[in-house]
Amino acid sequence: MQIVASLAFIAICISSYFALKGLWLIFPFAGLEIGFLFACLYYRLRANINTEVITFDDSTVIVDRGTYQVEKSWKYHRMWAKIFVKNPTIRGYPKQIYIRSHGKELELGSFLNKKDKEILIKDLKHIVYASDLSMP
Repeated sequence: MQIVASLAFIAICISSYFALKGLWLIFPFAGLEIGFLFACLYYRLRANINTEVITFDDSTVIVDRGTYQVEKSWKYHRMWAKIFVKNPTIRGYPKQIYIRSHGKELELGSFLNKKDKEILIKDLKHIVYASDLSMP
C-alpha cells in the first residue's frame, strides 16, 4: 500500500504541474492509472493468501480451503480416501497431488510451487504411513 500511495503522490504532483499548464485532462488518466495499479496489487495479494488445511481424524479426512476463513470444505471417509501423486505431463512442472474417494477427486495444494509440493508429499506420506502402522 505504501508503494501505491507513493506512486499516487508522484502522479498527483505530475498531473498538477500539467494542470497548471492548462492540460487538466491528465488528472482523470492519472486516477485511472492509480486505480488500475491498486486493483492489480489487491487481487494478486489476495491470491497469495490462499490457505488449504487438511485434517486427518480417526475416521475422516477434511480439506478446508479459503483466504481469510473457510470458503469451501470437503469431507472424506478415511477408510475409502486414497491420496496419490501424478507426475507432470510437461517437464519442469510440479507434481499433482490428489485425494480420491467414491469416484470424486480433489487436487491438493494446487497453488503451491514445486518445492512446497515436495514437502507436502513427504508430510502426507509420513502421516498416512504412520497411521497405517498404528492400526492392528
